[in-house]
Amino acid sequence: MQKLNYDTMKSYQSFSTIEEMDHSVRGFLYTYKSSLSEGTLKVLTFIWRHSVKVFGVSFAKYDTIAAGVTLNRRTVIRVVKTLENLGFLKKVPTARMNGKQGVNILIIQPYQSIDELLTNHTPPHDVTHDVTPNKTEKKQSSLCENKPKKRTNVTETNYITGVQIDNSSINDHEIDASFVPEIVHETFIQAAKPFFHAFDIYRLWKRVLIAYNKLNFERCIEDVMDIIVYAFKQTVFMKRMGKIHTSFEGYFYRTLYSMLNVEKRRENRHFLYDFIGSDNNCIE
Repeated sequence: MQKLNYDTMKSYQSFSTIEEMDHSVRGFLYTYKSSLSEGTLKVLTFIWRHSVKVFGVSFAKYDTIAAGVTLNRRTVIRVVKTLENLGFLKKVPTARMNGKQGVNILIIQPYQSIDELLTNHTPPHDVTHDVTPNKTEKKQSSLCENKPKKRTNVTETNYITGVQIDNSSINDHEIDASFVPEIVHETFIQAAKPFFHAFDIYRLWKRVLIAYNKLNFERCIEDVMDIIVYAFKQTVFMKRMGKIHTSFEGYFYRTLYSMLNVEKRRENRHFLYDFIGSDNNCIE
């Protein structure tokens, strides 16, 4: 392990300017924000804010971060591990002058900017407004805001009529629920269409599939549609009550995953009882 000093920290500098770091962090949030918990966003913001002396490098202790975001130390350690797994952070242990283990250096890793992601046609999530470490009082609130999507003018040719069509004239809100692909369950469409247009319904359904597939259900998704719709309605209710301070999509995913996880445990318990019962039947 290396000893913690300015030269060591400088050797791990991951950006040449604060602006470069900001663009990278906003690109990461553009991709992952909707799936991150409120606590994770708080820890991310704290580390980001404390990585300006050496651009991209923070040496804040876990206890310092925990106090700054009002979370316990164990939660902060778990969040840092999550951000490591997502490629946002790299953790480097250091040693004190007496040879004992010191604090960890937390290094923000380069990530594509929002403009680069849009150019590469990466699917959009929640976008964060411009945030610089000099505007610390506005950082946390900016994580809860959405940036308007860029509209790209695309011209296509109808190969039946030969007429060129300018897609920029199509407004998102003109695409109602009848345009949603068949992959989305009709029951979910009926529940969501009073509140969202086609694109948002489709994006929410993708979150449903992620949660469902992650838990490896033995039953088909049809059998848990009542839970999915209930989770959606609970999220709508909490949104109308002003209780959601992150994105609707992210809150819905966490609510749904929690409910499906409970159902999965019930499913496993049922299989366990079946196994015990069949085993007992073999005892004479």
